[in-house]
Formats: sequence, C-alpha cells, structure tokens
Amino acid sequence: MRNRRGLFLLSFLLLFACTSAPRVTEQMLLESGIAPLDEGASVYALVDVVKTRPILEGISYIPMTDKNIKQMIDKTHTAAVAVFLPSSEDTRRFQLVSWGAYPASGSSIAFGTNKDWKKMRSPKSSYWHSEKSQMSVAVTPSQAYVLAAMTKTPYDPIPHSQGIKIPDGLVEFGRGSVLSCWLSDPRSLFNQKLRQAGIPIEIPAEKLFICLFPADEQASATQPASASQPMYEAHVKITVPSAAQARAVASFITIGRAFMPPPVQQSSAASGSAQNSAAILSSVLFANPVVQEDNSLILKSSRLSVHEISLLFSMFSL
Repeated sequence: MRNRRGLFLLSFLLLFACTSAPRVTEQMLLESGIAPLDEGASVYALVDVVKTRPILEGISYIPMTDKNIKQMIDKTHTAAVAVFLPSSEDTRRFQLVSWGAYPASGSSIAFGTNKDWKKMRSPKSSYWHSEKSQMSVAVTPSQAYVLAAMTKTPYDPIPHSQGIKIPDGLVEFGRGSVLSCWLSDPRSLFNQKLRQAGIPIEIPAEKLFICLFPADEQASATQPASASQPMYEAHVKITVPSAAQARAVASFITIGRAFMPPPVQQSSAASGSAQNSAAILSSVLFANPVVQEDNSLILKSSRLSVHEISLLFSMFSL
C-alpha cells in the first residue's frame, strides 16, 4: 500500500511539473525580440516542432535514426535553430535550442547507457557528445541544446552569446505561422541560389523572411488534400533598399511568370525522381502574383508537400 501511495505521489509531482512549466511558443519567441542562438549562422528559424515534425524528419542533416535524438524531438514543442555554412575555420552545421519536457534522470540514463555518447565537460556546463552523429547535446528539465558539426570535434552546445536580434517586421509577418526564418546575409546567399536555379536575376535583398503556414483546408480540384500528407504554403518577404528597386524586381517576376510552367506542373515535375530545389525555388517565386508594399515584395508559393518544403529549407543549408 505504501509503495502504491509513493508511486501515486511521484506520478502527481511529475504531472504537476510538466503542466506547471510555462509553455514557450514560436510566437512568444518572435515577440521576445531575441533568439537564444549564436551569431555567424546563415539561416535562423523559430519552429513549432509539433506542427512541422514531418518536415523536420525529411531534412537530411537531422539524424532521426539516432534513437536519443528522436526521443528528444518527441518531447519538444518549440525550437530555435541556427544553420551554419561550414568552413575550414568553423565546422558547425546547426545549433538548436528547444523547449519541452525532458526528465533529467531519463536523459542521463538514455545517453549514459548508449556507447555512442560520451560525457564531456566545459567551463560552462557538462554535455554529451557522439562522434558517430557528430553532435553535442545538453539537457535540462525544460530545455535542450544541440550542436551538430561536420567533424567529430566536440562543441559545447550551450550558446556562447546572449542571443541575436530578431529582425524588425518578422513578428507581424510570421504571425500564425508554424515556422519563421530569416537569412542573415540574404543578398549573397539568395542570389547564389537564384544563379544555381538558372534564374537570371540579382535581387539587392536587405532582408529576407520565409514563413510557413498550413495550407487552406479547402483544397483545389487540381491539388486535393490528403489526410496523411499535410500541405503548406511558404510566404516570402524580400526587402530591398528602395521602392523603385522593388518595382523593378516585381516587374521582372511578373514577366517571368508568363514563361514558367503552371504551379501544378512545376510541383509535379519536382515530385519525381529528378526532384531538385531549383524547381521548388522557382515555384515559390512565380506561383502567384507578387505584391509590392513600399520597398518590400511579398510572394506566396503554391501548395507544397512535406518533401518539397524539406527541399526548400535544405537548399539554404548546403
């Protein structure tokens, strides 16, 4: 009887701890104005992990085959992510800070009993490192920190800075989205991807936001909804130095739409064995009429599948 009471009390305390902890959401992170990540990444994102789980599973550099990583994501509801372009000086690949319910003892047991993970210590904290996965992980009851690299060198996954400023304008543009991201150097990276896609345009982007929204429940006749396949729309905001430059870019995109295949054909072509990120990027740029707001351009993609969205975001991490 005493054991049963003890088990009941323990269960109650665990339940109370999980339900009483404040739930951090993507919108709360946006409105805080600061993303708790290190500087130097090419892409930053704030993510509703539950609603984008199928997309995360499709991104090649997230090792979902690692049981410990999968279990950690299972317990996560929100994350902030930084994606780096590795170089000879910096071999980091991505950094992730997440919020969820991570029983401290359970995490220690899971990592401690797995031969692929070794406990490491740094001046700031202790963490687990796997040479096989090339990842470092630190876990508290409400937060987890992950840092992945291109080498087996251990990195302390705890952010080294107080965080980076979230760009002005992203809060309103990303309201209601399940993923909001921005490029730190949009002019260089975005134009590089345009060249790789064979799109002959240079956009003097000062800011570039990509926000992901669940597609309208009302599917079109040509793009039926699937109960097992969630669909999304990517909304893109590109800010350039002046309204005149925005008009010029908008005119080019409008003319380009006349020479592009219809969005359905574009999506179908990209769904085959020869699928590539260039086709997805083209469908985002040319699927719908561009809207100009002063010196910013607003673009909306056609309905995109989980696989297409995964390709879109993977493209900006290579």
